[in-house]
Amino acid sequence: MMEDITRLDSPIDVMVLMHKAFHALSLRVEGLAAASEKGGDLTEFQKGFEFWVKQLVYHATTEDDYMTGPLKNSQPARDNETEHAELVKHATGIVEFLGKGDTAGLEANVKAAMITMDEQQHEELVDSAKEIQEILTREMGRDKVITRTRRHLYRKVMDMRILEFDHFENEEAFVCSLVRDQMSEQQQLDLVKRLLVDESAENSRWVIDWVAEELKPNERQLLADLETRFAGISTAAD
Repeated sequence: MMEDITRLDSPIDVMVLMHKAFHALSLRVEGLAAASEKGGDLTEFQKGFEFWVKQLVYHATTEDDYMTGPLKNSQPARDNETEHAELVKHATGIVEFLGKGDTAGLEANVKAAMITMDEQQHEELVDSAKEIQEILTREMGRDKVITRTRRHLYRKVMDMRILEFDHFENEEAFVCSLVRDQMSEQQQLDLVKRLLVDESAENSRWVIDWVAEELKPNERQLLADLETRFAGISTAAD
């Protein structure tokens, strides 16, 4: 369990709140995958997984465009972008496996995000994503999936969650400090607003409202105080 967060010294420290929300969400989805080993349909898992990927893709692409993108000649920033590509690649295999009906739009969003990301990825993760796709594609359309298949699905979801946790640790240790050093407070507020408020969406608050739901009351207040600070600014033109 992550420790309570009691203060944000810089706007970019909101990352700790966002990462805490992702921790809660990904562990919940992993739990649904574990429960699916006993049988039954994958509806609840699929719903939770789609939401996880939607949040992760928006978070990663926004960071790449507005956080690490401006950090030139920075190896930690490039590494961060590569880790994003790895996460999305890993998720894509599961999405394609579950990709029927309403998941078609999600699959398109993930693939579109991949185009904008660094193409470099570790061979092991590529093979893992392909394995997920092969496992789940074999079972597509069936009401029940054999125990071994469900176990493989759970393991791959767990691998993705571990990859995400490791990425967040690296980001907090290496990238956030660069942002504090190289971006002014106003620039950080602009970035934070982009991360939390999706002005292109019909419901622009779909990210910030979800983050708030995952936090404790005192942490929600930190988030609300930060929103008050960035609410009056207009995000810089792309």
